Amino acid sequence: MKKIALILALMAPVAAFGQTFSIGARASVGVDYKIRKGLHIEAREEVRAADNFAGLNSLRTTIGVTYKPLDFLKVGVGYTLINPYKINKDLGDDNLYTGFWAPKHRLTADVTGTLKAGKFNFTLRERLQFTHNADDALNVYQSTRNAFSLKSRIGVKYKGFKYVDPSLSFEVKAALNAPWGVTSGTAQTTSETKREYYTYTHTGYTHAYINRLRLNLGADILLSKSHTLSPYVLFDYYMDYNIDTNGADKWAEKGVRIFTDSTGWVYSTGLILGLKYTFSF
Repeated sequence: MKKIALILALMAPVAAFGQTFSIGARASVGVDYKIRKGLHIEAREEVRAADNFAGLNSLRTTIGVTYKPLDFLKVGVGYTLINPYKINKDLGDDNLYTGFWAPKHRLTADVTGTLKAGKFNFTLRERLQFTHNADDALNVYQSTRNAFSLKSRIGVKYKGFKYVDPSLSFEVKAALNAPWGVTSGTAQTTSETKREYYTYTHTGYTHAYINRLRLNLGADILLSKSHTLSPYVLFDYYMDYNIDTNGADKWAEKGVRIFTDSTGWVYSTGLILGLKYTFSF
């Protein structure tokens, strides 16, 4: 408990810079099938709660393959079907939809190196991630339909206990092709909402920046040779450059606008409680 309290205290200054703070939860069930030594097929089903337990956030189905060509090196590829549950989203026709599914398709490729030092295992994982957003109502000036990101994670696991392997990891995520554009003209005001806006020209997906930092404290509880239960606490610090612009489909006759009152950097801090179960055979 003292160690957990210390980590929380260290995270407090980071949280202070966040404009918002939320608590969430995740739970998943997975299987790990060993085809032969070093070659595994993995599948997992995960459910995520919305921020502050306001309902369902998403369902995620993942399948992947990992292979260890060397004792200290592992490579893997995977696919995840993400079903986010959208709530009260304006599709541009003045109708609010109280709930619908808007799927995303994600492909990952990663390389993990491991260094063993006594009872400690140190790891470094590099993951390239591609996500296709299939939402027909996506505003392509605000979001990237085909997004690339890079995740770098360092971690350590202690193997000195008989039934419990505690672990700690830190991850940095970088967006590689976020939307970008330029503004022009003088400030004008909408007649409907009295919001100030400028003319906006989308110039492509050229904005690359670090947009997420994560600290994960967890443990693998070895219930038996085949059954592992893994509780964890995830500290999430999110940095997003928000482009508050309308879509051309809604304002075609008035031009694309960017609003100055809510365009710019948005910061948030989250605490996520998670639980994973894995059956290995």
